Amino acid sequence: MWQHSANPRKKTLSFRRWSSFVTSAPVFDGLLLLLAAAYFGSSRNLLAFLLSIPVLIYLFLESLIAAMRAAIIKSDHTRMWLAWALIFLAPLAFIYSYKPVQQIRFLLWAPSHYSQLAEASKKDGIVIEWDVWGMAGQETSSYLVVDTEDRLLTKTRADKWAKQIGQSCDFWEGQGVWPKFYIVSTSTDCPYEGF
Repeated sequence: MWQHSANPRKKTLSFRRWSSFVTSAPVFDGLLLLLAAAYFGSSRNLLAFLLSIPVLIYLFLESLIAAMRAAIIKSDHTRMWLAWALIFLAPLAFIYSYKPVQQIRFLLWAPSHYSQLAEASKKDGIVIEWDVWGMAGQETSSYLVVDTEDRLLTKTRADKWAKQIGQSCDFWEGQGVWPKFYIVSTSTDCPYEGF
């Protein structure tokens, strides 16, 4: 006779225990702060940055109060330490989330543009304008580009590459997203010609 080995009641209890752990005020507030910091850090939009200031301050204070309350009433130590860890990780998420998000964005974009990428990978050049941020007259642009020799991660080699394809703007930063494919940002108010 076939028997189901897992006890459904045990699964329900463990799920309830897990959900009560995550939704407790200190952990939930810290998780919300971490996700908001990663979201706002992944955008270079000026309006998103300005909106992030009051939102992140509010979430930081709320998380801090919940973690301090958990420490004072001596609640579950695991929840308390996890809440503090999430609070301290939030600034790192804000600072370092842009590049991983751009990598994910490329990986989601690439399958639907396979033929464009296959054609572009044959020679050095600009594929598309990837992102623009800043205010009128002081905009910074980033582009998805191809370098068949994979040399765009150093500034001197990147500047040579830009001159080779006929562009005069200096690089501000570059990020490899796939072999031969990079996302490069130009200096402020110096877009690549033709875009």
